[in-house]
Amino acid sequence: MGDATSSGLQTSSPDRLQEHPRFRWAVLGLAALSQTTASIVAQGIYTLVPAFQSTFSLSQAQAALAVTAVNGGQVLSMLSLGWLIDRHGERNVVGFTMILMGATAFLAANAPSFSILLLALVALGACYASVQPGGTRAVLRWFPPAQRGMATGIRQSGLPLGTALAAMTLPWIAQHHGWQSALIAQALVGIVGGMMFWLLYRTKGALPITEAQAPTPGLMQIVREVTRYRALWPVMLAGVAMVTFQYTFATHVLSFLMYQFELSMVAAALLYAVSQWVGIAGRIGLAWVSDRLWPGQRVRSLAITMAICVLLTLGLILLPVTTPASMLVGLFVAIGVFGVGWYPLYLLQVAEMAPKSAVASTISFSMTLNMAAICVIPPAFGLLVDLSGYMAAWLSLATMLAAFALHLLRGAAAAEAARRA
Repeated sequence: MGDATSSGLQTSSPDRLQEHPRFRWAVLGLAALSQTTASIVAQGIYTLVPAFQSTFSLSQAQAALAVTAVNGGQVLSMLSLGWLIDRHGERNVVGFTMILMGATAFLAANAPSFSILLLALVALGACYASVQPGGTRAVLRWFPPAQRGMATGIRQSGLPLGTALAAMTLPWIAQHHGWQSALIAQALVGIVGGMMFWLLYRTKGALPITEAQAPTPGLMQIVREVTRYRALWPVMLAGVAMVTFQYTFATHVLSFLMYQFELSMVAAALLYAVSQWVGIAGRIGLAWVSDRLWPGQRVRSLAITMAICVLLTLGLILLPVTTPASMLVGLFVAIGVFGVGWYPLYLLQVAEMAPKSAVASTISFSMTLNMAAICVIPPAFGLLVDLSGYMAAWLSLATMLAAFALHLLRGAAAAEAARRA
């Protein structure tokens, strides 16, 4: 596979790309829009966990199974969809699966029991799995290396934007009209987003992903190649740790705020929305700052971001019940910058280290690991809360994050030593 420089995507023919500079940014806007609408559907499920818990009389661990279902669906389909995107292109695969995701949200809205709801959410997550690898592949297709950090950050800002919009609207809809109405609204958004991507996205004028039009390897061949690439594993495991932190936080923070600070569900959701709005700037800003201050050292930037998230987690659990609202807002602003803004650093590093003919497949492989962890950790966190309280649960999460940050730094040092030898 080689290192990030030798095996990264070389779609860099600036003259060719500059033939359509305005359309390049239109493609980026469309990719960001599809990510936003898809996030309203999939990430919006997190904001409805308290409503599910109340309606079906669930424990904290049981309610978190709604999130596990969405992410479990992604585990089931992520690799296959990434391979299909590499082989057939992002337009058809992403457009079709987003429309299908909206249809599954309609099915979830009519679920007569929590078990049936979970099955529908598995299908919803399976459809959502195409959006990240497809959108990242679109950025790599249209943007030269010097602009990919910022472009990836802009596209990735759609995820916290969609989550913030969901947090500001879906709990209110659920509280006044029922969670079924919230899911119907999500369904409509998903279908519209999928249709727009399918109708408007084009590849004419962009360079091919691979210079020599190398055929996409078989799925199992890609899996074997990625698993043998040792330099990539510390980065992928750092992604596992950070995505676990982000999604466990998303799953449980509303209930924690309601318990610890006696906030209403709507007030807690609005506070959570603050972190998502700030995360939009974080996803653009962290990637831009890293490329400007430490070019070629995204691993270092990612490790620093992980360390800051450890400190923010400790700060959250040490705040007293009487904490002023302004301090809570400040803390959630910081969590948004680093706990949400980290993702482009990781995603672009994985993409540029991927084999040229299997970009979406490699991203899908790494995201499958992420989704598998998300399926396990949020329910485990909820179980730990049920057994030992929030303090023990948050401390365990912070300890895990710190351990993986150290592993990332050691892996980067080992890779650097190997290159110099």
